[in-house]
Amino acid sequence: MNRSTKILLAISLVTLVIVSALTYINLSFAPYSSAKSQSNSIAKDNAGIVDPDYFGDYTRADRYYSVGGLTKNRQYRYIIINAKSGKTQTINKGNAPLRESVLNGVAERYNPTKILHINLGVYKKQPTWEVAFKNKNGTIGYNLIDFKTGKSIEVLNNI
Repeated sequence: MNRSTKILLAISLVTLVIVSALTYINLSFAPYSSAKSQSNSIAKDNAGIVDPDYFGDYTRADRYYSVGGLTKNRQYRYIIINAKSGKTQTINKGNAPLRESVLNGVAERYNPTKILHINLGVYKKQPTWEVAFKNKNGTIGYNLIDFKTGKSIEVLNNI
């Protein structure tokens, strides 16, 4: 093999690796993107959310997708969608604590190194925030928080 053939072969292999990696990444995000797109469509049709700014994927005993955003009347609301049955629950934000307040409360209580996510779902038939966080010792913690009151319902820590 001459030098130009080796260079061409090396470039082809590098290109193949890059294309394969990008394809793998794209395929791994496809279910999330599809769930988000479908949830946003349901949120618009069933809850009148025209400007979504939040998407959550809550998994406990059941899986729920949630979307939060403004309606055409500029009212903030959430819709929680049961991933299996498709049943929905629409919740006006009302006087419930802001997501940021819930996150700040978890940060103050547990002093984590990182908040991993906040997802809205249903726990014991009540809308509930699930906040996952990483502790300083590298373990994971979960705090379930009542949507309406902002009070902690259950804590799983040092997992």
